[in-house]
Formats: sequence, structure tokens, C-alpha cells
Amino acid sequence: MPTDHACRAAADAVAHALGALREHLSGPGEHGGAPRLRYGEPVDGAAGLLVFLDGLHAELHGALTGWYCALDHRIRDALRLLPPVTGGAAPPAARLPSGWDGLGGVRYRAEEILTALSARPRGEAAGAAGLPRRLEVVEDVFAGALRRLGVPARESAGLAADMAAAAGSLFGMHPPNRPRAAAPPHAPAPDRHHAMPAVAFPQLGYLSQGGMP
Repeated sequence: MPTDHACRAAADAVAHALGALREHLSGPGEHGGAPRLRYGEPVDGAAGLLVFLDGLHAELHGALTGWYCALDHRIRDALRLLPPVTGGAAPPAARLPSGWDGLGGVRYRAEEILTALSARPRGEAAGAAGLPRRLEVVEDVFAGALRRLGVPARESAGLAADMAAAAGSLFGMHPPNRPRAAAPPHAPAPDRHHAMPAVAFPQLGYLSQGGMP
């Protein structure tokens, strides 16, 4: 089962990842002239992490479509942003749990997910062994929701991967190490007077299991 330390570490990672998203989605009149709320505490990350875990829970119970349909509002609520005004007064943002309540909600949902995985029908991967594929599905859906909010495709994919990595860490899963590129055969020796150009490797979009905590 996820430990309190694992929940706190995952929430911290999500708070850091979602900070840039909050700035991207904050319009000039988002706060109505009031000072910006401080964002980046563990409770903020717990709210965002719980949104993603709810998607994993929905995928396990065949309710992923309903989760996706409400994802725009849930992301804005987790970021403590006002809902967009479509006519008339905007409804108030959802009230988020505070302090350890948020982290407790993360742990409780993670335990529910493990329980649901252990009860999978025969023939399906049971326990944490079934998580990588399901995390990939939720990651792709989450990235699609971010694109729907106007986040560029590359940033959406990177943020969704960060969310999946944080969620997976609750179950002892970690992103695989990036492989080192092999040198091409018979490559000419580099000119010592000229620096070699940097090579950027794409981020892996899947997770591998590293063992239960």
C-alpha cells in the first residue's frame, strides 16, 4: 500500500508540474484584481494527483468517458482557477480539501485502485502488473484534455507523462532510464576545434514496473 511519504512525494511532484499549467490557463482577469493565490503546496499537488487517480479508477470500472467529459472543470478546480464564464455569473470554484485531508484522499484512492486491480477477472494482469498499460491509457486521455484546454501538444504530452509518473510512483513504478545512443559505425573522429552539436532524445511515453514499495 502507498505510504504517507510516497503520497507526499507524488503530490510535491504534481504541484511542481502543474504550476506552469496554472500560469498558462490564468487569464488577465482570472483573479478579479485580487492578489494571486499562492500555488505549489502539497495540498495543491494532492488535488491534481487525485484527478489523475480518479481517471485510473474510472478506467478500471469502464467509466473513462464520463471522467474525460468532466476533466476540463476538474483540472481548473484542482488549479484553483475560476470556471470560464459562458454567460451570466461564473459559478464558484470547487472547495478543495486542506492539509492532510488531501493527501489522505490520495492514499485512499490508491488503495481502492489496488483493490480493484487484485479483483480483475482471470486472464487479465492482476495487481500492479496491470498498471503500466492502464496508466498509458489515462495519460493519453489526460493529454487530450489538456489540448482541448488550449495547451500545445508537446507540453500536453510532457505534463501528462509527469502526472502518470507521479501516479505510478505510488505503486512503486518509475519511468525507465533513457538509453544511451550508440555511436554510428565507422563514425569519423570529431574535429577537436569544433564542438559536437547537442542531441535531444524524445521523452519516453510509457512506464516500467520497478517493484512495490
